[in-house]
Amino acid sequence: MLGSRPSFSALLLMLFLPAELTYAGFERRNLGARSLGLGGALISFGEDPWSFYSNPARALKSRELGLFFVPSLYGLPEVKSAGASYLDSFAGIDVSCAVQTFGLEVYRESVVSAGASMPVFDFLFLGTNMNYNHLFIENYGSDASFSFDVGVKMFATDNFCLGISSTNLNSASLTNSNDRLPQTLAAGMAYVSESVNLAFEYFKELGYPSALRIAAEYSPLKPFTLRTGTTSGTNSFNAGLTVRFLGFEVEYGAMFHSVLGMTQSFGISLIFSGVGGTEYEGIRRYRESLRRR
Repeated sequence: MLGSRPSFSALLLMLFLPAELTYAGFERRNLGARSLGLGGALISFGEDPWSFYSNPARALKSRELGLFFVPSLYGLPEVKSAGASYLDSFAGIDVSCAVQTFGLEVYRESVVSAGASMPVFDFLFLGTNMNYNHLFIENYGSDASFSFDVGVKMFATDNFCLGISSTNLNSASLTNSNDRLPQTLAAGMAYVSESVNLAFEYFKELGYPSALRIAAEYSPLKPFTLRTGTTSGTNSFNAGLTVRFLGFEVEYGAMFHSVLGMTQSFGISLIFSGVGGTEYEGIRRYRESLRRR
């Protein structure tokens, strides 16, 4: 029946868009509505349930469950993305786990991640992720590989933070095809406070031009945050918001491309413990507890 199969245009869009725009080929996705709203600028700040995918180093001890859903990529309903993540802390180590899926009926990428982060000092945090990457292509079968990421986050002051993250350090390739998974290096700096966050970041994926990311968040009230961001060379603009109430965070993010249109992401997080105010307040309390050890 017409319409029961994914469109050829959807496959072309996934395979041939620049890495900063497409979600195909295990490129580093803007996971979660916050990341999409900031244009991916979460290397130097951000401690939500999906920020560990941008930078495995975490500076906030919390227990959270996060979900996100992208109903279509640039208006193509065949191409969807979704994920679930969980953050917790054990024996002084912050741990994270997540599962995400992207694609359509004939092409699907699935990634299962497990991460760990620990403080070296009250101002320095190190983290790592292990990812199981699985690819399914109809009539071709499946393929898989493991990849590893590392990240560093350092606070020069309470309001100034630096971050570095590198993905696929082991140069992993898909087992059957020997196609190497994307390798990236990102570094950035951020000004963080209770009401305003500003970030400037450098992003490089091997084989593609470098890009610069600029992002900002503003919280006129504690329960409400507006954000925006953009990445050079993409002809796109990003924006989003978060609303907090009764231990929940409801998020929306969108990317507006000048030619391809809009991609939207919807998210919700359930915070069990650890934040209890703004993200900035939670980080300060965590770092103060480390100083008292």
